[in-house]
Amino acid sequence: MPRPTRGRFRTARLIGAGAIVAGVAGFFLLTSPMTWSLTHAAPDQADGSAPDLANGRTLFLAGDCATCHATPGQDDPLMLGGGRVLETGFGAFHMPNISPHPQDGVGGWTLAEFIRAMREGVAPAEFLPDGRNLYPSFPYTSYQHLSANDLRDLYAYLQSLPAVAGTAPEHELGFPYNLRRGIGVWRLAFLDGKPLEPPADPKLARGQYLAEGPGHCAECHSPRTVMGNITPGMRYAGGPSAEGPGHVPNITPHETGIGWWSENAIFRYLKYGESPVGRAAGGHMAEVVANTSQLSDEDLQAIAAYLKTLPPVDAPAPGAPEPNLTPQLVMLPAGFAAAGKAPLPVSTPQDIGQAERVFVTHVKGFHLSADALDEEDPDGKFLAAAALTVEERRGGRIRVRLDGWQLEGAETVFYAAQGQRIMQAVLGEAAKAAVVRGDSMVDSATGQTWTRGSLSAWIDAAELNTQLPELWGYSADLFNTSCATCHALPESGHYLANQWIGNLNAMKRFTALSDDQYRLLLAYLQNHSKDVGADEPLAR
Repeated sequence: MPRPTRGRFRTARLIGAGAIVAGVAGFFLLTSPMTWSLTHAAPDQADGSAPDLANGRTLFLAGDCATCHATPGQDDPLMLGGGRVLETGFGAFHMPNISPHPQDGVGGWTLAEFIRAMREGVAPAEFLPDGRNLYPSFPYTSYQHLSANDLRDLYAYLQSLPAVAGTAPEHELGFPYNLRRGIGVWRLAFLDGKPLEPPADPKLARGQYLAEGPGHCAECHSPRTVMGNITPGMRYAGGPSAEGPGHVPNITPHETGIGWWSENAIFRYLKYGESPVGRAAGGHMAEVVANTSQLSDEDLQAIAAYLKTLPPVDAPAPGAPEPNLTPQLVMLPAGFAAAGKAPLPVSTPQDIGQAERVFVTHVKGFHLSADALDEEDPDGKFLAAAALTVEERRGGRIRVRLDGWQLEGAETVFYAAQGQRIMQAVLGEAAKAAVVRGDSMVDSATGQTWTRGSLSAWIDAAELNTQLPELWGYSADLFNTSCATCHALPESGHYLANQWIGNLNAMKRFTALSDDQYRLLLAYLQNHSKDVGADEPLAR
């Protein structure tokens, strides 16, 4: 057999090297931010008129910019230093600084660079001349529809805001999503560059522009494929929340969406955050409403009118019943409302094991002796949201201290505060005797004697929560989902703490709340009542 010649080896090496070079060149060509620009028609250009800052502010509000880019931990929505974290199935996205800071924000960007970022998803790059691909967590697939004049106005408005120093950390994404260059291929596949086709009706055209452009409503209210693009045919149909547990609702005019909402109901929701059944906007939608409520009534009415023209999509939320489209009355299965509620929130054993303070979620029996925990009859019960200070640990058992008040003649009950009947514990005879009592005082309004006290007891370290805001958030959701079904919700601060006892008890039979849910909801309402209004239970 003839042996390969040196020339053949050289040819093979050249072919291999050429293939590698061609592959690298092809990769850089496909992923280059310039490739999209060169393969799509040039959009309109801003005219020479002066920027309209009022219009820029309208676009800022419609775009919900502050929700993502305002600096966490402070109350000014115009301090756009970034830092909020968007947790998704692809990883954690850290929202960038878009304040006019010249180095850390967009203060050093030209108008052309800003428009390119908004429409094409490409930011200026420090080293590469073709720019830097932006991840589509920034919804440029919607912002591409903004006119050049509107982008000029938004740019001018952002430049008028306070400059904030500091940059957000890099995104925390797994392979291959951490290859930013690869987003160039995603843009070629899913950023169509097509202009909107506005309806003939000016009101609908305005609504379409606001919803599909700056409002980017479909970006949150649509399911997505494994590639991160909106699932074809399911635009606005709702889907799993991009940020973890939960479901974003269907907002198409189907009966499984908002088909039964009138235009005025949609308007009121965007204006006041109240649904047709009185349910208050919650979660991230509450932040959206904080912005849409500042838009003009005309713009909100236009959005409402446009949403009613969307193609209806049959996409019920998980666990929701199919809509009844017959003329007959159909009753929901017994316990349906309760089955749809999330379980009471409890912390992990690790968190409980490290906490200095824990809060009761389920009614929890206690014993005065650690050795008696295995006995069936407890010495008393701690009630929902009772704040307990951890004093000692023995394996899965902890000794806790409850601080509060007792009313003379009713020493079997431990209250969170003097004068307010916010129950924290029910005591047996032995527990009553074990209370360490402090100073007493006479309530001048009622003549009743109240005594400060504390009680130490043992409980098992399970079904507790270490984060009170989590308990209150769950309780607020209970309030919305259980009480807003029939009527508009009163504010929790509308009634006194003691008034909430009778009011909630009168309505209990109309709900499907478990006893633990009911007690937690009552504790939430009392602790946020007109005469309390506290963020922590009043065990002082």
